[in-house]
Amino acid sequence: MYQNNNKEDNPALSLIYDYTNVSETNHLKGLVEIIIKLCIILTIIYTCIFVSLGIIIDSLPIEKQIKLENFIASTVHEPKNIATREEAIRLKKIKRNILSADYNFPKTSKLNIIIINDKEKNALCLPNGNIYITSALYKKLTNDEMLTFVIAHEMAHYKNKDHLKNIRHQIASAIILSLLQIANPSDTTSVKILEGGLNMSNLNFSRSNEKKADIYAGNILLALYGNNKAGADVLNNLRDKKYPPVLMLFSTHPDIDSRIQALNSQRKYYVKY
Repeated sequence: MYQNNNKEDNPALSLIYDYTNVSETNHLKGLVEIIIKLCIILTIIYTCIFVSLGIIIDSLPIEKQIKLENFIASTVHEPKNIATREEAIRLKKIKRNILSADYNFPKTSKLNIIIINDKEKNALCLPNGNIYITSALYKKLTNDEMLTFVIAHEMAHYKNKDHLKNIRHQIASAIILSLLQIANPSDTTSVKILEGGLNMSNLNFSRSNEKKADIYAGNILLALYGNNKAGADVLNNLRDKKYPPVLMLFSTHPDIDSRIQALNSQRKYYVKY
């Protein structure tokens, strides 16, 4: 029996050819549209939460800010202070010098500076303003200029409320992830992808905060000593290992070279506080 395979002469065959895979294409297009709309909605919700929390944090009365900071700090174990009497006097002197250069520094914390016994070269600021310097790092701070840079850097985190603003990211991220899980409980892949994207955003936020703290500390050095070379000396002392550039994508701090470059270019500028 003769079979006509010419779709131009066979209307039924032409109809089949014209609509082959149309359903699959429409489904794929619809899925892409849904994903795009969902991303837009989640981005809008995240932005609204993020901005709203930022306004709340910035407008907190001093009393409530101090209570919140102390509450958050109370959840962190505070190590023993191993500073000698002479070291404690030196630390207080450095702090007074920094505050003399920045008369606008908030009077919401005693800014206790503590040396802790730790092999890692590091320093950190708790939400209540307490500053910790590890013994390994303190030994590398051979002059007051270097110590000033480290303490001023940590004080900048407190002044900029980075400790509270970091919580803002965490809360906004948690709400977005919860909404996505509620909307589609079985889709764990999307949740993990979104969580990864939010984590990368938080890392960028952290690196930005570190740069701002470097600039603040550099300005303090310029005000007190006329140069910020000690900042580069401190950062060079933090070079323990050379990590592959790709790993820097997952770091909470910018790479050392870019931080030093920013300080070098800052020597021409000084913003008085």
